[in-house]
Amino acid sequence: MSSSIISRRNAVKLMLAGIGTMLAASKGLIPKAQGAGHFMKAQTYKDNLGIQLYSIRQQLLNNAGGAFEKLAAIGYQHVEWFDVTSLDTLAPLAQSNGLPITSAHVLSPYITGNNLMQAVIPDDLNSPEKLIEKLNKYDIKHLVLSYIFDDEREHIDQYKTLAEHLNRVGELSKTAGIQLCYHNHDFEFQQLNGQRPFDLLLSELDHENVKFELDVFWTKYAGLQPDALITSLGERCALLHLKDLKSMPPIPATTHTPTGEAMFKPVGSGIIDFEKVLTAAKKVGVDNVFVEQDHNTGHIFEDLQNSFNYLQTLNIK
Repeated sequence: MSSSIISRRNAVKLMLAGIGTMLAASKGLIPKAQGAGHFMKAQTYKDNLGIQLYSIRQQLLNNAGGAFEKLAAIGYQHVEWFDVTSLDTLAPLAQSNGLPITSAHVLSPYITGNNLMQAVIPDDLNSPEKLIEKLNKYDIKHLVLSYIFDDEREHIDQYKTLAEHLNRVGELSKTAGIQLCYHNHDFEFQQLNGQRPFDLLLSELDHENVKFELDVFWTKYAGLQPDALITSLGERCALLHLKDLKSMPPIPATTHTPTGEAMFKPVGSGIIDFEKVLTAAKKVGVDNVFVEQDHNTGHIFEDLQNSFNYLQTLNIK
């Protein structure tokens, strides 16, 4: 979900500010709550495209009602939430626009219980059990750890501890009918203390209780072929983030931060082969795919329309 340390910190600030309280409510945009059980039966991924709401984080602050209407008008069928503190205020609004919530992102404190944000996590979300209860309230079937902070990944042993937390929460989630997933960036593919963290996660995570949401941008940026990794993961790959990469960095990446925001492109306008990606996804049974664009040139809905249009042209059997 995140694109850089700066943008991730901005996302944290949004969460700490309680965007669920201040979004739209002040403009009378929140309708009467509706049921959350609206899901489409898709024939192919392009018939049932999801959208990660981090793409429109600023637009949600400015005009949440209009933002959801625009997503639905483009043709997106469901959404992935990025700030669980806003569920009670904005989920009914998304649902009223025909956009059920199929997945939700959370930052590491919700999973690990570290002290970074414990003081400001709302009481109704301050334990995995309460978080799971909230997701079930809105019929959300996937929970995704979206990002781990710098100080949580300074040594390979921290990934071992992380895997323990994920396995514990994954077991709780699975019992409640929710699939826990881990979302990658590119730092998981870089050597740390002589080992790739991604390999450690593959080894330590419970195959059924914790799966992966593969971000194809970061996978490609790290020098891997996304379709090959999807095939290798098989049924352990449950979700995908679809966003395009302008070009490979001139030297191998050593951090997860691209050289500039212009690296993020609408789907189909960069170097990733999405027909191969989605063909591989269909073969292994990926549940849902979400278009995401971390940064844009100031015309995000136009970019999201272009991504949608391009994906409609693919021949995914």
